[in-house]
Amino acid sequence: MEFLDCHHHFFDSKNNKFSKFLSSLIDGEAVYLPKDYNRDVLQAIEESESQSKQKKIRHVGSVHVEVMPDDGLSEVLWVESLNNTTVKAIVASCNLAEDNVEATLQSLTKASPKVRGIRWILDCVGSRKNPENEATHPGNLRHDGIDYLRDEVHSTKFAHGFSFLEKYGLSFDLQCAPEQLPAAAALCARYPNVPVVIDHLGKLMLILGKNNTNLMPDDVKLDEWRHGMKAMAKLPNVYVKISMLGRIIPSWIQSTRSIDLIRKLCQETVILFGPERCMIASNFHGDAASSDSDGYSTVGPTAVEYLEFMMDFFAAMALKEQ
Repeated sequence: MEFLDCHHHFFDSKNNKFSKFLSSLIDGEAVYLPKDYNRDVLQAIEESESQSKQKKIRHVGSVHVEVMPDDGLSEVLWVESLNNTTVKAIVASCNLAEDNVEATLQSLTKASPKVRGIRWILDCVGSRKNPENEATHPGNLRHDGIDYLRDEVHSTKFAHGFSFLEKYGLSFDLQCAPEQLPAAAALCARYPNVPVVIDHLGKLMLILGKNNTNLMPDDVKLDEWRHGMKAMAKLPNVYVKISMLGRIIPSWIQSTRSIDLIRKLCQETVILFGPERCMIASNFHGDAASSDSDGYSTVGPTAVEYLEFMMDFFAAMALKEQ
């Protein structure tokens, strides 16, 4: 299997002046560089393959996805300056609701031919300052409580910026809460020539409760997620990344039951979108647990374990769906 890792992150909050917002979210310094990714993903795969009689995985490149920089252009130039990377493409940061959005998109595409897409984190179910709104991403603090997909005024402005993506040949990485997916589908339907990639399996969250104490998955959360994903799957310009599964069920790899639940959700997604519109991503930006769960677990699969799970999940499906 050729593996192009379609989602990972590099950052250096200690040395990059454009990472002030990122620094404000963490306690201490956050650094993840090519040497770290090469150790955790590339070398781990190579070592595993060298010990295997049957070669199964070949890493062929990767995609760096923005990490909430204060200035997207500065981050792109920094990624381009890094040595010894596997990066084939960059998903850059740009607030599509800003006034000078076209000029920003133009400068990003001129800065590097690797800039192929844009992400602006949109997860919003209310102000992040309210601890009950866990599904609102910390990145929303840059415009606290504004929902660029559902707020009547701000969604209009965001859609205006979104409309320029086709002109510059850019895709959009959609990271939002499941309840926002129908609104996202309405936006994407208006711009059928803009490829849209749903991040992290649509951000389904804690279906067995915070400590996996629920006996049964939360049907309300699953129904909400399925409703939104079905709306997105109807659009041929929409794709999905299968990643960060530990946010759905923290420590999922430690339980046969949890593995089975995750398997069914991954298979359901592939059936819904079709295999040609699904991607596998490591999301590596730190240790295995944080990369898999976004801080909800202390346990996560290594890159090799994750890929082996994926091969196992999809090997059980009909050839047509693989």
